[in-house]
Amino acid sequence: MPYYVQRLYRLCKASFSPDGPVSEDAIEKVREKLEKIKPSDVGLEQEAQLVRNWSGPVLERNGNHRSLPPIKYLHLHECDSFSIGIFCMPPSSIIPLHNHPGMTVLSKLLYGSLYVKSYDWIDVPGSTDPSEGITKNSPYLHPKNKINTGA
Repeated sequence: MPYYVQRLYRLCKASFSPDGPVSEDAIEKVREKLEKIKPSDVGLEQEAQLVRNWSGPVLERNGNHRSLPPIKYLHLHECDSFSIGIFCMPPSSIIPLHNHPGMTVLSKLLYGSLYVKSYDWIDVPGSTDPSEGITKNSPYLHPKNKINTGA
């Protein structure tokens, strides 16, 4: 395991329990450590360079189009308290809407740019009968958008 990932692992081990973060200060320390990690710290410098230079599908000598690889996930660690993983996402990648119930999720963009569309549940007093559809008196998802840029 690379040095910086090892340091992140040790900090996460001290900062998270199966019941969640041990404190707000612990989360902030993990956040600060994540901010310092670069693609080269996790063995992704070549991939980062490839994406920086990519301008779309490339026509190879044999006439085939070469594109960037699909989204891949590098699983680094998982236990009852936390997990560490890296998503490698080519330009224009899209992942489906999903949730992380009961989890504290910290993310770090290593390179490129990312548009995040996330939602918060808003509870409005009124009926919770799903057959009534979304009305002004039912819970609904409220969008909040964010654009991140990496190194």
